[in-house]
Amino acid sequence: MRGLPSLNALAAFEAAARLLSVRQAAAQLCLTPAAVSKQIRMLENHLGCALFIRKNQRIALTPHGANYLERIESALREIREATRELKLRDDKRTLKIRSYNTFSVYWLIPRLSDFYALHPGINIEISATSRWIDFEDEDVDAAVRLGDGHWPGLTAYRLMSNRLAPACSPHIADTLKKPADLARHTLLHALARPDDWAYWLDRFSPDTLDPHDGRHYESSVLVYQAATLGHGVAMAQLAMIKPDLDRKTLILPFTDVLDRGDFTYYLVVPEDRPITTDLGVLCEWLRGLG
Repeated sequence: MRGLPSLNALAAFEAAARLLSVRQAAAQLCLTPAAVSKQIRMLENHLGCALFIRKNQRIALTPHGANYLERIESALREIREATRELKLRDDKRTLKIRSYNTFSVYWLIPRLSDFYALHPGINIEISATSRWIDFEDEDVDAAVRLGDGHWPGLTAYRLMSNRLAPACSPHIADTLKKPADLARHTLLHALARPDDWAYWLDRFSPDTLDPHDGRHYESSVLVYQAATLGHGVAMAQLAMIKPDLDRKTLILPFTDVLDRGDFTYYLVVPEDRPITTDLGVLCEWLRGLG
């Protein structure tokens, strides 16, 4: 359309202006920094003014740039929202959920058959990552996050309790009579939850051993598998390993359980985005499981 700049150039400018970093904007847009810089230069040439001050590999908005960002942000948000709503029209009815790998495998997916039985017309598409979700730039309806439930700009629905306790294979459990006995075994850690052992030991067995010593794995899925195979003792989230406890492939050697309170899993959605009927149905169903 005559008189309007390229949408790609606007997106590059908006991301760089919001993040004040060409490199971070490039990562968010899946482009190279050179490509983002080229789009910004094209926009500046189109507008006939500088939008950024560039100095020592850093950028800052000029007054023209700050004013332009304020004017176009809402328009770009409306374009994203209109696109998302059209893609989620009733004949498709697919909800895109971002979740952690462990939470998806151990908690969410085993329960979805019940949801589908109640709501056969709604499909759930799950992608797993520990990376923080950017609802502005990613095609996602909701995400599962671990934290205290307070994130600016997000509405959070509590999903479950987060109760922690050591768990291990039966033959290791036979050697554990008191927490001090853990010193004879390897502690298994998830990089996504690096301090769980420290929290538990501080409450139930302070100063007995280094809470960060042991073997470290990227996710709790790997930790629980290693514990099942007898590689050491995991600090387990009890809601995740209930099937393993029922099968007795994992054992709780102690009765001491740490409840992390509000620090647990939540389903989060943007505050400024209307909740569709199908997403509302999923939110209510998930909240009912807690």
